[in-house]
Formats: sequence, structure tokens, C-alpha cells
Amino acid sequence: MKIRIAHLKTGMILGENIYREALLVLSEGTIINHRHIEMLKKMSVEDVAITFKREAHHTSDELKRKYKLSLENFKEICYSVTLGKHLIYEDVKDCLEDIMSNLESNPEMGMKLWQIEAADAYTYEHSVKVCMLSVLLGKWMGYSDASLKAIGTAGLLHDIGKCNIPNEILNKPDTLTQEEFSVMKTHATLGYVLLSANKTLEQETLKGILHHHERFDGNGYPSKLKGKLIPEFSRIIAVADIFDAMTSNRVYRDKISPFHVIEIMHGGGGGSLDPEITEIFLTKAIEFFVDSRVMLATGESGVITGVNPQMPHRPIVHVNQEAKDLSKALDIEISSVIV
Repeated sequence: MKIRIAHLKTGMILGENIYREALLVLSEGTIINHRHIEMLKKMSVEDVAITFKREAHHTSDELKRKYKLSLENFKEICYSVTLGKHLIYEDVKDCLEDIMSNLESNPEMGMKLWQIEAADAYTYEHSVKVCMLSVLLGKWMGYSDASLKAIGTAGLLHDIGKCNIPNEILNKPDTLTQEEFSVMKTHATLGYVLLSANKTLEQETLKGILHHHERFDGNGYPSKLKGKLIPEFSRIIAVADIFDAMTSNRVYRDKISPFHVIEIMHGGGGGSLDPEITEIFLTKAIEFFVDSRVMLATGESGVITGVNPQMPHRPIVHVNQEAKDLSKALDIEISSVIV
């Protein structure tokens, strides 16, 4: 049934797709919140269809739809900052609540998002995925719901300072010069300064953003903090940040197999990551790949049926009804995961 925008209430379920300039901004099945209502008013939409049924299906297409909608929400937030406007925390809050809701019902979503090739700029996609991975990692570490929201906010906004980095540096396809890298490294501080004026953000969240490029061995920036002196939110975000960055396509290189990334990160990533937090992440993350189909470097394809906790990057793969334990067959590599 159709309902006038003036009579639309939060909690109602959208019964149609809503487009703006050919871009899908709200999908059928969306649970309406106050931000959606304000957006529809600004779009001068007079009425929309609502429904009283909501199909509960979590297919790959549905996960992609939810992900891209969260991505568009965050893109609007980041764009407003680029234009020099004040960051509207309610927009961040709504975006985060959508992500948290999706994670609650689809915990596999965060771990499988790296497979989704989105057309949007890397920074936006990366920010949403780091938020999701940080929340998942925080859940695995036993954080309360309130703390998870703070961690998620820090993950979502960790790269917000890049909105003030010149595009020719941000999207340069070649190695940055020393001078360009010095400019790029300012994004953590820029984000902290940008958000510090917002009194609704907790200090833990702000410090998580400021120090997400600190490294456990003291070789990070901006403060060269070492070990447990680095705020725990920052150490959580660092793990999520590196995992997603390495398993995603970049302007200067193709994505790396998640199993090779897990191998690199195993044991703390050569001293750059908190080894305890990294171990929690990898131990739980690898479970999401059980039953996944993978391509081996031999050209064969198979299905992951088991994991060796001591060597999580070398699971057991069934190929043509034969079990191959890659922790023993060290000459066989997994080249990719088949989506």
C-alpha cells in the first residue's frame, strides 16, 4: 500500500526501491528510520509503498545489497566532510546501527565482504569493512554492546582524515615519494582534529582513530607508541585495517589471497600488530572459510573441510574426494577463494 511521507513512521518496512538520479538509495525491505524519512523529504518524494512482510533471507545478493546501502550512507557522510560541513553524528549513528544490525543477523557478512567488488572509491569501501571487522573482533574479545558501538564508530571513521588528502596522492597508482607519504601520514591526525570538536564522540573512539597506524614494535605513527601503550581500540582497528587492505584491490596492486595474508599476519605480522589480538582474529576468521571453494596453485579446485589452529593459513582441502592437508603438503598453495 502507498502512504504519504507525512504519515511515514520509523519501523515501517519499505515496499519498493527508491532511486535518486538512477542510484539506488533505499531498497525494498528496508526498515525505515528517521534519517530515511528526512532524506525522502529532501528528495521531494510524496509517497512510498510500504509492506507488512519482510522476507528473512541471507543470500549472497542480499548481503551485497545491504553492504552497498551501508556504503552509500557512509559515502554521503564523507562527502559532507569533504565539502567542509560539520559531521552530522546522527548520520554516522544511523549508518553504524544499520551495520550493527546486519552483523547481528549475518556474522559472516563482515568476513566475506572482501570478496565483493564494489565500484565505489576504495576509501569508502574500506571504511565500512574495517568498521564491520572491528565490531566482529570486539565481539570475539568480549566487549559490551556499548563498547562495540564505540569501536565500530572508530572503525567507520578511522580514515575520515583522508577526505582532506589531495586526490593525486590518495589515488596515485605508483609508489608515493617520501614527501607524498609524509602528507598521507597526516590523515590520522587530521581525522582526530576534525572529529574532536564533536562532543558526542568518546575519547576512546577519538584515540582509536588517532593511533590506528601505531605499530606494536614502535615503528608506527603519529606518536611511535609501542606495545600496550597503544590504545586497545587502535590495536583492534589496526588488525582489521591491515587484513582488509591486503585482501582488497588497490590502485597500485591486486588483492592478495586471504590465506597468504593470514600467513603474514600470523604471530603478529612481524611485530607490527598486537600478537594476542591478531591470534583471536585469525583463529575466528579462518572458521568462516570452512566449506568455501578454493583454487589451488596446481590448477585444481577443492573445498576447505578443516583447519589446523597452529597453521591457520594451511587448511585441509578436499580435492576430488581426496583430503589434502596443506599443513603437511607445504608445496601446495591456495591461490584464491572462488566466489
